[in-house]
Amino acid sequence: MELKHLFYASLQALKNIKIGVFISLVNILIQGVSVLVQNVIANNLGIVKFGYFGILQSDYTIFCALADFGMATLILAFFGKRATQGRLFTNILQLRLSMTALSALAMVIFACTVRRGSPVFLGELVLALGLLFQHAFFDWFFICGQFWKKLLISKVLHTISYTTIMGIALCYFKFDSIPAIACTMVVAAIPAFGFGVRQAFSTKVLHFGRHMSAFFKLMFKAAGPYAIASLASFAYLPVGLYTVASFASEYFLGAYNFAHKLIILASGLMVHFISSSLITLHQTDSKTLHLRDQIVFTLFIAAACSPFWLFPEYTLRIIFFAAPWTNDVLATSCFCLRILSISLILQATRMGMISTMLKEKRTWTYGIMISVGGLVNIAVCLAGGNLLDNKLIPALTLTGDLLLSLQLALYFIKNRRIRW
Repeated sequence: MELKHLFYASLQALKNIKIGVFISLVNILIQGVSVLVQNVIANNLGIVKFGYFGILQSDYTIFCALADFGMATLILAFFGKRATQGRLFTNILQLRLSMTALSALAMVIFACTVRRGSPVFLGELVLALGLLFQHAFFDWFFICGQFWKKLLISKVLHTISYTTIMGIALCYFKFDSIPAIACTMVVAAIPAFGFGVRQAFSTKVLHFGRHMSAFFKLMFKAAGPYAIASLASFAYLPVGLYTVASFASEYFLGAYNFAHKLIILASGLMVHFISSSLITLHQTDSKTLHLRDQIVFTLFIAAACSPFWLFPEYTLRIIFFAAPWTNDVLATSCFCLRILSISLILQATRMGMISTMLKEKRTWTYGIMISVGGLVNIAVCLAGGNLLDNKLIPALTLTGDLLLSLQLALYFIKNRRIRW
């Protein structure tokens, strides 16, 4: 009997990895091209302006999370394939369109207040418009409906349009200003957004029924912890970038941004493994967290990320081959990459715990945990960035990751939910 359970548990782990790898691979299409484009952007902007460009992209990502407000995770965990059908689909799309418009308005206000006078001010205004044309806006529809071919087509289309448009702008016209590059990014996202509109949009979305407001209230109430968890996640790795921008030199910011981008890219791919785990967890009633599954997945992530700490110089030179490297900038980026890559291992250890809690709808518990970890991370980074050497900031950024992993582990141990 024990061998049978071991066999099925191993199949579960492999199935999680298989689905996660597929979702990750279709996203790697655009992420891989994005890395290539980042090379040319770094070359055109230079180290200092490239650092500020990282701040702009981080701000944009935060407002994307505000537009999502945890809804994508909620839809996947609560509705699954039903989210792509009937009146439920119409209400969900109406909600997401409304949230995107409000988030765009909030980003404009943020730009005019917080970023006024900053090198990224005009770029913020441009990317606020870009919120309305996100190429990944309909990803939830494709994933919930398990329309894998359409998801792949969407990513391929965006890869082609992004490569073509950004290539012409950066290589032919030699765009070397943050606002111009931001505008090009918005234009490049429109074809894939248009494909999503053709697949998942109808005039019914424009008809607001009497049940819409009640649905909105219900979703906001249910999405509260998901939104808290999603927004609190920006109190982890991104805080390091803002801390460096506040306390370190512009050149340190530029060097840090290269390592930060690699880790954020890898961290984003980890989210797809949580989605794959949720998909398979819906097919089982097991409430037990198997330690062997966690070990298998952690070793898988450790092997995939090993070049980050074993060969950071070669990794950075290969991925950012067109960057205007100097010896000092490269050495600083290698140092930061080695330390920040530990975050990926910590994320891998808690992947199964997070997906299990989301499947069981223990979202407030998870929301509180990630908020506590995020607040502690912000406090440590701000205090340490002000008092300690700049090179310690990457290590300080790991505080929240470590605390969250410990909280989750203690929760499952206390409730006797962990088995071999």
